[in-house]
Amino acid sequence: MADAARPPPFGRRELLAFGAGDLAFNIIWGLMLSYLEYFYTDICLFPPASVALILLCARGLSIVTDPLVGMVIDRRPAGRQALPLLRMGLVPFALMIVLTFVPVGGGAAAGAGRYVWACVTYMGLCVAYSVTNTAYGALTSLISARPEIRLRLASARMVGAGLGALLIAVLTMPCVDWLGHGDRRRGFMLFMMGVAVVVAALLWLAARLCHERVGAHSGRQPVRVLARALLRNGGWLRLTGAMILVMLGSTFMFGALVYYVRFVLRGSDHDAGWMLGAMNVLGLCGSLSSGALARRWGNRGVMGVGTCLCGTWLVLAWLAPPGWGVTIAATCLFGACMGVCNPACFALLADYVEDGARRSGVRTAGLAWALNSTASKLAFDGGGSMLAWLLAGSGLVAGDHAQAAAARAGIGVGFLAIPACAFLGAGAMVLLLCPAPVAAPVAAPPARQGQNPVDAVNSTASPPPT
Repeated sequence: MADAARPPPFGRRELLAFGAGDLAFNIIWGLMLSYLEYFYTDICLFPPASVALILLCARGLSIVTDPLVGMVIDRRPAGRQALPLLRMGLVPFALMIVLTFVPVGGGAAAGAGRYVWACVTYMGLCVAYSVTNTAYGALTSLISARPEIRLRLASARMVGAGLGALLIAVLTMPCVDWLGHGDRRRGFMLFMMGVAVVVAALLWLAARLCHERVGAHSGRQPVRVLARALLRNGGWLRLTGAMILVMLGSTFMFGALVYYVRFVLRGSDHDAGWMLGAMNVLGLCGSLSSGALARRWGNRGVMGVGTCLCGTWLVLAWLAPPGWGVTIAATCLFGACMGVCNPACFALLADYVEDGARRSGVRTAGLAWALNSTASKLAFDGGGSMLAWLLAGSGLVAGDHAQAAAARAGIGVGFLAIPACAFLGAGAMVLLLCPAPVAAPVAAPPARQGQNPVDAVNSTASPPPT
């Protein structure tokens, strides 16, 4: 019976299914990062200050939701810690994707109802995202304890993430215009219905084909024990701090990109989509090379140097006069470097979680990934709110096709200057403050009765990563 319940060996099919999960999440993340504020200000015609308030109110729930989900994961039995939550959250998540992009009220119609609707639906999306994404993120630590497999999982995540962001960048506005026949409010709603179906199908693949193999801690650990063990994990704490800066910089940059292309470079929102697409193609190429670089220089070195390079390209673009050439060059180089360092970042996080479990004797995979996710989401909506306030303070007028010089300057600061500082700070934090994770000792299983000793040793050799 025990053998029948044992999950199958990790293979290519499971790797692809795991990557499909991040493809799904990054379709939604890319929409929220690059188009949510644009949808609220230019489609729903909300003032930027109101958008900032909506984002802040919604994200407050994640302070509670993510840690609760993480604690539930850590207190569940081995083999059924995260996957049941991922399966249960599929339908509510798909429903909230659709409802968030259903605008209530016509044009700039007065009344608080449409603001309440936007806030409530976005709050629902954030909660559903928290449940499913936290469970999915914990799988990086639960599928396997082997560092080389975790690096492959992280690389698959980033390839999926790049594909999701690429699809959203290239398809969103053309599909919205085609489906809406000139009515972008209707186009967004219809487009998001299709997106919800695709996202649910991809997450179902991950929930169906992935398996948990890392055992849970014996017994149900009190919350204070889990929290104490996690807060003593210095590597996890410092890397989470660096990831907050990365998310803050990404939120400013991608949130301001459409505005920068439209109002500073005098392009169209379709041009912004193609620029995002180019960044993500190069990001995919970077993700494919990340594993080889990490095996040579380590996850910490790749993450730190890659993040510093991201900030460097943005600094150079900020110092140069605005123009298509310098903007395209800087954003493409930025995308390639982000693609290289992202898989190393998630593999390094899993290493720190496992390192902390070895040191403390307490497994905190669920809570560690949940709090890391909470921090990133707070940085996302905090950054989105700060960007909205920056645009409002600079004099951006919702729906206008021309903006004053002060508004264009504010857009430039949000698109280049602030992200550059955030990425340089994150890279320095990883290189100077994050410790090198301790490699886990690999214990050889006892030789089976009658087995040749040489065969027993050879049977413990790990297959080369593919």
